[in-house]
Order: sequence, then C-alpha cells, then structure tokens
Amino acid sequence: MPSPLLLRLHLLVVLAFLLFYALKAGLLLTGRLELLRSLRARTRVADSVLGLLILLSGGVMLWQYPAPTPAWLWTKLALVLVLLPGAIAAMRRQSKIGVALSFAGFLYVYGLAETGSLTLRPSTAATQGPAAPTPGRAEADATPDAAAPVDSTAISAASLAGIDSAQTAEIAASGATSEATPALAAGKVLYTRNCAVCHGTDGKLGLNGARDLTQSNLNETGRIYQVTHGSISKKMPAFQGKLTDEQIQQVVAYSLTLQ
Repeated sequence: MPSPLLLRLHLLVVLAFLLFYALKAGLLLTGRLELLRSLRARTRVADSVLGLLILLSGGVMLWQYPAPTPAWLWTKLALVLVLLPGAIAAMRRQSKIGVALSFAGFLYVYGLAETGSLTLRPSTAATQGPAAPTPGRAEADATPDAAAPVDSTAISAASLAGIDSAQTAEIAASGATSEATPALAAGKVLYTRNCAVCHGTDGKLGLNGARDLTQSNLNETGRIYQVTHGSISKKMPAFQGKLTDEQIQQVVAYSLTLQ
C-alpha cells in the first residue's frame, strides 16, 4: 500500500492546485482579467511544480497499489493526464467554457477518489468513517459465520510459521518486540506496511471507507476471508498472492489486538 506520508503529500498538492485553479477560474468568470494576469504571472512556476508533483505522487501510489487496480483508479489517472494540460491551456487562452469544463472534471476526479465509484455512488461500507461506523455489516454478508470477535490470543500455530530472516530483521528494526508472540510482532510489521495507510495505526483512521477495526465484529475466520479476498465494495484490495497464507494469519492476529 502507499505510505501514509506519500498519501498526505499527494492530497496536499492536489488541494493546493485546486485552490489556485479555483481562484483563477473565479477571476476569469467574473471578468477581472488584470488581476488574473497578475496572479498567473506570480504562480506560473508553482502551477508547474504542483502539476508535476500530482503526476509523480499519483503514479507512485498507483505503482504501490497492492491488488488488481480497479477501473475507477485507472479512470482517475487518465482524467488527470487529460485535465492537467487542458486546464492550463484553457486558462492561458482565457476560455471560460474550457476553464469551467476543466474545473468540473477536477470535481469529478475528486469524487472518484472519495467514493471509489465511477457513478459517484459509494457503497454503505465506503461511506462509513471512524466517526460513524456500522461494525461488520458488509463483512458479515460476505462471511456469515463471522458474527463475534475471538480472543486475540487465540492464534493458530500456522501463523507462527513463515517468519523468515528478512522479516525477523524488520521486526527488530521496528521495535515490535513487546508483542506477546513472534506472530503478533510479524503481524504488526505487515499491518503497518499494508493496512495502516487506510485503517490507521490504531485501526480508527477510516480513510477510503476503511472500517473502524476497534468496532468490527469480524472474528479471525472472517478477517482472514476479508484480507484474502478484499471487500465487497472493492475499496479494500485482495491480498491473495500479495501475502502468504501465514502472513495473512499474522496480520489478522495483530488486527484483533486493536479491539
């Protein structure tokens, strides 16, 4: 998964670019052309830098995406590649129609990022954030046997396997030595690397529609199914083929300790 730092950088530069563009679009549409020319002259370099950073950070995040890339994400990338040069050209020509269409396109791209849906109609799971979760409802549809949490110490013996020397070194470097078992320590490293960007280190972040893990009712079986196959809404990628069965058990075991 993309790192939290990279995600925050991408969101920051996108927001800055949109604010600059919205301000200039407002000046153009209200006929304040002298002020617009002055502002464009002072922000020309900033616009170029922000556009480049959007493409670079977005491309890296796409490359780091751990599952088969969904259609909405490819659509978002294609639109950004078209809209950025088109918006700059429309502003340079002072085309009100072009600027208005470009701004509408940017709003649609923002909607894609927020909903993960080409129709901008997120599933119930995608609209739930950490402040108002509906714990486990969508997950229970996928795994009806996952009705209640299990003891977080009830870790299968298989989850202790598959901790190779490289992962052991990463565990030691991360400082995750206070966990109850090697499996939990390994699971913490895997969770931080693959899950924390959306769920947060405490399980409550709720980014991209991620569930609040501290209130989910999924047991170990249900969580293994979820991590392996992804979520119904397709916002959470499937990690089958990205993580081994043992690694999935490790990350699930650690996620249960967040309750």
